[in-house]
Amino acid sequence: MVVLGLLLLALAGIGIWMWAYRRFATSPSSAGDRYGAEPLYTPDQVQMLDYLRATFPGQVVMLNVRLADMLSVRKSEAPERALQRLGNQKIDFVVCGADGRATFAFDVERYHVSDAEGHAEAVNLKNRILKTAGVRLVFLKNTIKRMPAPDALRAQLNLVARPRPKEEVRRTTREELEAKLSRFESQYSTQSAELDDEVASLSGLMALNDPLQPAARRATTKIR
Repeated sequence: MVVLGLLLLALAGIGIWMWAYRRFATSPSSAGDRYGAEPLYTPDQVQMLDYLRATFPGQVVMLNVRLADMLSVRKSEAPERALQRLGNQKIDFVVCGADGRATFAFDVERYHVSDAEGHAEAVNLKNRILKTAGVRLVFLKNTIKRMPAPDALRAQLNLVARPRPKEEVRRTTREELEAKLSRFESQYSTQSAELDDEVASLSGLMALNDPLQPAARRATTKIR
């Protein structure tokens, strides 16, 4: 019994010593720690970001934005399900207007040979969601070497810009809105109608106002 008691006492002492060591021991010094900067973006992303900033001077261009961060449920019979539908979907590049809200969303073209159909369905869902918010989704080439001049792209994007939802249009006067819509419809209704429900590809955008390429425009703006 004496031996057992001494053993238990020794174990208790060891336990107390270990607790005290962990509690009061001096933590290692951080003076010798060194860190290295990791790239937040790839070189292609940096170049495309600069290109879009040149296309939209004075406007905010953001990279890798979640749909859940840029959109909210404006109207739905099942708001929670509508919010869940945003999931973890992201937009490669987002351009914001003066009010800080997205006006254009850009995804870089990627090829999905293994699941092309599933990818097309996901893109169409993303496009339908963005359309209800008045945000135009456009596909970009995977390198700025294949992109048109910034001014040329901006001119074509102006043709397909989407109006804000009705709840937000009230910020402008009714007369101004009607005048803008009238000019837009009279000049570009035929051309932009083909892009209204589809994701605009770069080829489709650049074919606008080109009477020699109506067939090419129709072919390149559809998701297959």
